[in-house]
Amino acid sequence: MNIITVCMSGSVSAQAEFTFDLDEDDSFVWEVKELNIYAFEKTFGFEPAFEKGDKTRRTIRDIDEDPDGWELSVEFWDYKDEFDEDGTIITEVVYDDPADYKDNIFIPTPVNDYLEELPDHDSSYVVQGASVDKRETKYTATREYDQRGVLVLEEYVDDDEILLVRVEATFRIIPMGNYFIGIIALSVISIIFVMIKKKKFVIKKS
Repeated sequence: MNIITVCMSGSVSAQAEFTFDLDEDDSFVWEVKELNIYAFEKTFGFEPAFEKGDKTRRTIRDIDEDPDGWELSVEFWDYKDEFDEDGTIITEVVYDDPADYKDNIFIPTPVNDYLEELPDHDSSYVVQGASVDKRETKYTATREYDQRGVLVLEEYVDDDEILLVRVEATFRIIPMGNYFIGIIALSVISIIFVMIKKKKFVIKKS
């Protein structure tokens, strides 16, 4: 199931060399950052079921091994749902064969290796690293994944290069996680220490 429900649906894929890196209780929120209602209606023929600023959420409740990959029990909140209320439980399968990729929200890792195999089974896909462009009749859809295999950006652009809608994740990963934060903090402290030390040894001219 796509983040932006237009007229498509999805599942995921991978092979024996791919793994699934998410855990139970991992939660993800996406927000509609840009929306051109007029162009959207003109392209798709109906009004969007969301507005700019609306959010949708998914929380993984259970992960089971599946002969074709991994079966997820996911609590799902649509764009107009209240997050403080219970969501709807849905099932999503993350397949371990790239040939089963259908514009999915969750995919196996390593992401780049997984996506590189997509053009082999569908020439409409153009892959650049962790980003996938898919050419449709009236528009191009772009989907970008993070290093864990989670969709972090989904946008649609029409033939006149007008942005129809863009949805972005609110959980972008910081490179190397807390380790990266620790390095930055240590670097800042070191710079401050050096500056203070230099200041102490400054010889004032009379």
